[in-house]
Amino acid sequence: MDTTLLILGCAIFVILGIGHAALLLFSTKLDPHDPVLMAHIKRGKVGLSATGNLWNAIQGFHLSHSLGMVLFGWFYTTLALESPAALQSSVSLNLGLLLVPALYIYLAHRFWFRVPRNCFVVALGLLLLSVAYR
Repeated sequence: MDTTLLILGCAIFVILGIGHAALLLFSTKLDPHDPVLMAHIKRGKVGLSATGNLWNAIQGFHLSHSLGMVLFGWFYTTLALESPAALQSSVSLNLGLLLVPALYIYLAHRFWFRVPRNCFVVALGLLLLSVAYR
């Protein structure tokens, strides 16, 4: 397994995760353009909570999504650096290494935008190459 290629592929996830969180927290890029819609979202209630509003739920979903990407990249980078033999010999860890990016590609293609989808495609390519170099 090529550690450099694996780290590069995982770095894409970490960068996208941090970037996504930064866009949410420090810009209005993820806000609706329509101020009326934004007011409705902030007033809207979520069925699971009598006190929560839809805008807080959306922000929480964005941040948990960001955290998941960062943790995925961090986990596999740490594993490749600290226990490469365990990573190389584990079918389930290798499956996760390739399945998660494939699922992100599908989600990005189906629900999101071209830029994250293309980044996930590059990440998966790097990860596939890292696994192929045994």
